[in-house]
Amino acid sequence: MEPVTDLRDTRVLIPRLRRALDGPTAMSSAAMSSTLSDEQLNAIGADAIATMIFYSDSLLGSTLEVAERDPIYMAPVAWRTDPALTEDQVACIVSQAALDYFFARLSTTPGGKTAETIKDEATEWSWEVSPQAIVERLRQLRADRDKAIENLIEAGYEADVSWVSFLTVRDRWTSYMIEPWVEGPGFGGINDGVIYP
Repeated sequence: MEPVTDLRDTRVLIPRLRRALDGPTAMSSAAMSSTLSDEQLNAIGADAIATMIFYSDSLLGSTLEVAERDPIYMAPVAWRTDPALTEDQVACIVSQAALDYFFARLSTTPGGKTAETIKDEATEWSWEVSPQAIVERLRQLRADRDKAIENLIEAGYEADVSWVSFLTVRDRWTSYMIEPWVEGPGFGGINDGVIYP
């Protein structure tokens, strides 16, 4: 993998994502506690960015762009944001990535198992996970994500939402008759300084 030279590259999230998903001792892909590759973490991060953009009405204030595609499948394999993400935004994205990852990981355990015993001729292994612990972990991850979103709102991030009436652009008169709230009293092609064709 090439070195990151642009802060808009989503690979800048990999160290934070690795610590959030693999634990605080996972400092690099070579660490013993690392379970995910850089490519997997980059894809998880891009998914989390897309989720936050979609579900928060663009609260992040950034867009996610495909930087590179797989030559065979044309699936995205590299992404960048525009503009570069702030630390507040990164905290929100990492929280969403952890929530997505652990929900998928914990809910797709083969057969929904919370305990298992494995035996062979000479030895026996068993493991068990408390279902309540799983539920509490997911609640904590959701609370972390919600707090990160609240912090973005308190910091003054706003959704960049705009819209144009398709009907107004195509046929002003019909738009005026069907949706008078769009043009308002200033009918005549001018609305808030915008001149429609």
